Amino acid sequence: MHKYNESRKRARLRWRQSAKGKAWDKSYEQRDYVKKKAHDYYIEKKIRDYQKEMDELKHNSNDLLHADNTNRFVDNAGCNLRTKQQQKEDNEWT
Repeated sequence: MHKYNESRKRARLRWRQSAKGKAWDKSYEQRDYVKKKAHDYYIEKKIRDYQKEMDELKHNSNDLLHADNTNRFVDNAGCNLRTKQQQKEDNEWT
């Protein structure tokens, strides 16, 4: 880093808080290309946040579905595996 970096940073911050600096900020924010850039950033951020939210929901729903299917498979495993004796008894009733 440059040896004057810290003092220049403090000076910039002091100037931005002065009346002249605040007036410059206000006039800068009113420029058309700055407004457009801020709006574009806002839209991109909304899209990123939405995609992140959907990814989390998708991830959570897949985990829940996997757990549900696993429980269903384990619970029903005994019903699907019938012994030959049970199958023979079922055929006698029909």
